Amino acid sequence: MSNATISDIAKKAQVSIGTVSNVLNKRGNVRIETIRKVEETAKQLNYVRNTNALSIRQKDSTIVALVIPRLNEQTSALYSNIYHELILKNLTLKLYETNSNAQEERECYRQINQQNCRGIFVINPIASTKDLKSWLDDSSNLVVLTPRSKTLKIDLSQITKKIDDKKSVVVRDEMSFGFYKYFKNLKTISNNMRTIYQELESGNNEFIIVFSDKLANRIETMLETSHNNTTKIILLTSKNIVSFQRNQTKTIFHYSANKIALEFVDSLEQKESNALNIYQVDYTLFTTPEQKSELNLLMLETPFSKILGGLLADFTNKYQVKINLFTEKFDKIREILSSNNLKKYDLIRLDISDFNWYGKQIFQPLDQFTELDPIISKMNNWNKYIYIDKIPYSIPLDPSVQMMLFQKDIFNNAILQKQFAEKFSKELLPPSTYQELIDFAEFLDGLDLPEKENYYPISLIESTSTLIASEFLPYYYSLGGKIEYDAGIFSFSSEIFIKTYNMYQSLRTRSKIESKSWWDSETDAFNNRQTALVVGFTNHLNNIDKENYGIAPIPGNTPALGGGVFGINKSSSHKSTAILFLQWLYQYQIQHEIALMGGDVPATDLFFEREIYEQFPFLSSSIDLYNTGIRKTKVSSDKPINTLLFEKLLGEQIHNGITSNLDATSVLININNSLIQHSSNLIRTE
Repeated sequence: MSNATISDIAKKAQVSIGTVSNVLNKRGNVRIETIRKVEETAKQLNYVRNTNALSIRQKDSTIVALVIPRLNEQTSALYSNIYHELILKNLTLKLYETNSNAQEERECYRQINQQNCRGIFVINPIASTKDLKSWLDDSSNLVVLTPRSKTLKIDLSQITKKIDDKKSVVVRDEMSFGFYKYFKNLKTISNNMRTIYQELESGNNEFIIVFSDKLANRIETMLETSHNNTTKIILLTSKNIVSFQRNQTKTIFHYSANKIALEFVDSLEQKESNALNIYQVDYTLFTTPEQKSELNLLMLETPFSKILGGLLADFTNKYQVKINLFTEKFDKIREILSSNNLKKYDLIRLDISDFNWYGKQIFQPLDQFTELDPIISKMNNWNKYIYIDKIPYSIPLDPSVQMMLFQKDIFNNAILQKQFAEKFSKELLPPSTYQELIDFAEFLDGLDLPEKENYYPISLIESTSTLIASEFLPYYYSLGGKIEYDAGIFSFSSEIFIKTYNMYQSLRTRSKIESKSWWDSETDAFNNRQTALVVGFTNHLNNIDKENYGIAPIPGNTPALGGGVFGINKSSSHKSTAILFLQWLYQYQIQHEIALMGGDVPATDLFFEREIYEQFPFLSSSIDLYNTGIRKTKVSSDKPINTLLFEKLLGEQIHNGITSNLDATSVLININNSLIQHSSNLIRTE
């Protein structure tokens, strides 16, 4: 680490210490040439800001205390995750170990009182929360993880349901999370191999509950060599133990140490915490059909279909079922659906925009297959992807939503920030409204500084009508626009449409226009640092390199919903095998592998696993965006709309208006006329 100070920078750059401070803290009225000189000098000297020193000088401390019994195999993942999250916020973590000793615990809090701490995170204390608060000079920033915590809890109901009415014993974990305290009605024993051996030899328990992977493995070995063939192990762990083999002795439940870390860090900003879920992650072998068969899958050609294709060998190896995966481009899928030439396919992936239109025609209702109830019951957040007329016809396959990524070096650049503030009298931030997007595009397009490099504000599609509609409609909705339907006629909010169209037309004159027919060109442009922003669906953003991008909702925060669903074809003669495939696909291990490769999955808690969270951080950020997402797939509860045709007609007229330089009113008239002309194909009334 460099020992350079701001005094060294000031001396070498031949400016005052105050000027260096203003540049580094992005304040004051400093000339562009001076900003460049100071930043270049800081780079040459390898200057690193001392956050510990900052905590002494600043009103808000940069130090966060973590009090745990001991840093060990069980707690190290949590420590690491909290540490790295705090680093991103320019905060530092200071560790205090109590060694599960009351006197040492009291001493930790005496030392904390001597620090100016931004937050105090506590795991498995000996003393009560009331006592901890009384020991602290300021307990307002105290967050404690215990069974009785009011702020941060772990939901262990899955384990308690499994051991209901069964005799069980729990091995204490005093030196880690103290999970044994959650099982207050069960017998607890010390983490001592002699004691554990005696308990196993007694054969009195159906389950022994442990919280260490190493201990679980030792007990598993002991059971293999003992006369006890009745006791089963329940392991609760933060490690992702990925196995595609069934284990008859051990049941594994998993909790995300990273999710706990994120909840702790969020508490610094007073964000409300939720109960933290755990998951049973054992690989399951389901009942196989008596007759060997094969399955034909029809899917859109996307990154997700490639991910799934790489996992199909596991299903074939386990169940001796041949899988034929047919992947087609978007236009070919449209052709197949329109021709109703679907008889050879057993499982079909429909886009969410097609689900209400085609679902009842081609899919088997799933409520008659009780084997799928456990899967559907976990999908409460995905009703738009599952139900038609309150009947389940599909399961979400790769649900996605639009979001925005931005180049951090654009928005963090002090010179660009200064120029933007002088032009708009406000801070340069990623645009949160459509007008802010237009302002940013105007600013960057008109900039003549080296710091701009070769960035365009954003990429937009040249002529593919459905994609143009997906660019236009979210902004129309964000400005309050509505699309009504009455007596066979669609109507738009005319004033808002005109405003949206004019802004969209202005945006296109300043954007990088992509000639390709899909979003891959937009993600490529962002990857190659040609655009400052990219707006895309999450099932395409996984192609973007994780370097220095930021994540935000799209401007206006009314994103389009995307992705697709999986359903069983009514014409399939292999329905039992199709059910088996869905059972295999939606178990934890397979969903985990898909998410690990950047695939959207309905099991969104997986996005918080550290290995997934770090590589595809936009996935965890996308979860809340579904609540504001819109996709017009029906005009009333019993009238589905042909969404793709609707969006195609809309996009065609918008593109025609831009290329022909038509005014917004003329474009709106042309849209209405086109929709009337195709009305018989747009709405299904039967």
